[in-house]
Amino acid sequence: MEKSLTNKTKPPAEGWPVLHIYHKLLYRYDEPVLLGPQRLNLWPRLGEHQRLLSHRLSITPSPSGLYSELDVEGNNSQWAYFNGPTRQLEVVMEMKAECHPFNPLHFVVYPFDAATMPFEYSGPLARLLERYKAAAPPDKPVAQWAASLLEEASHQTVAFLELLCRRLHDEFTYTLRKDGPPHNPADTFLHRRGSCRDLSMLMIAVCHSVGLAARFVSGYAWTERELEKNELHAWVEVYLPGAGWRAFDPTQGTPVTARHITMAASAFQDRTVPVYGTYGGPAPSRLDTEVRLKMA
Repeated sequence: MEKSLTNKTKPPAEGWPVLHIYHKLLYRYDEPVLLGPQRLNLWPRLGEHQRLLSHRLSITPSPSGLYSELDVEGNNSQWAYFNGPTRQLEVVMEMKAECHPFNPLHFVVYPFDAATMPFEYSGPLARLLERYKAAAPPDKPVAQWAASLLEEASHQTVAFLELLCRRLHDEFTYTLRKDGPPHNPADTFLHRRGSCRDLSMLMIAVCHSVGLAARFVSGYAWTERELEKNELHAWVEVYLPGAGWRAFDPTQGTPVTARHITMAASAFQDRTVPVYGTYGGPAPSRLDTEVRLKMA
């Protein structure tokens, strides 16, 4: 049995590009298992420059319950509950989103003092952002690199973020790594290579070292150089007073554009994965994924 949810909205506006996304996750188990609740981050968090045209979520086996959640960090998540044993779990998300080009640097930092660094988040904002700042002192080489970039950017906040993002693209080698958590930022910095999630965690560490609140973002991104095979992507959001959360993609070396679709953002990377849950029993599991992106 399959559980399918479909949502359709208005047709696209003439001339605006439409991003088609297909994402399948197939978990296989060596013997029947009992699935615990599964948390899904497969509903987009669209910006004002984007519009959802259609969204379809299919789950096999059919869940006994499927409930939406606006989580503590503003993500549109869902919880799926299951009855009975199964040897596999398949989740398929298909989506179309209209993407209107925009200037990602069209904002004002306020108070104006925050346009230069260092600055301090003040009042209630400082308490709200505490979880997005460093919990421990950064690794010394990473902190030294952050300080040198800040000096090179003449302590200008936005210029520093642009420079950091560009250097992570230009001076580090991108490597595709499907499985496993992000590497330690110090290791990524030492070896000068990493996946999109590794580079994103390094950018977050650099931001933390200079006092900026930053968080991990998971989603999809399309470029003109897109290969036939796609993967889930990762980037970074930095909180700027007066401008809010502003996104930068260290893998591409640029601020995030309309061709990025955010699915989840968190202070904790593991809370942004597409499907997260447990199952009962000793059987090992295998995960196969397929991601297809197309811009029309």
